[in-house]
Amino acid sequence: MERKNRSAKLSLIFVLIFLGLLLALVPSAPALLRWYIQATHRPESMLLPILLTFYCATPLAVGTIVCLFGLLRSICKKQVFVSSNVRRLRRISWFVLIAALLFLAAGFFYFPFFILAVCAAFVALIVRVVKNCFETAVLLKDENDLTKI
Repeated sequence: MERKNRSAKLSLIFVLIFLGLLLALVPSAPALLRWYIQATHRPESMLLPILLTFYCATPLAVGTIVCLFGLLRSICKKQVFVSSNVRRLRRISWFVLIAALLFLAAGFFYFPFFILAVCAAFVALIVRVVKNCFETAVLLKDENDLTKI
């Protein structure tokens, strides 16, 4: 069990690193995007739609990271099949689904966003399936706890 706990703690560290990178990217995104557009000889008109998409997706990413952090902390405390984790997984699936819709709309301005939309929709589906498994496990655990009394 200790090995699994180390894995969850390592995942917590990576989640925090990702949050830090995301927060560092927020103020530097315009400069990085301008550099990318110049380096790849893309039209300057791409700047605004891509930046708008990035800044609209950022709160969704932060919400997902916060939910992942809470989920991993709960797992570290050995509270796995609890209703709060089901809520976190539900929120993550909604955040990713909304991001998929955002990327779908943005794909009309920059084609690679279509690929991100499909990937995000697939991730949302996977998270939703995991959420359903957790939800069933919580029900079974609660039922089992009631029979022990």
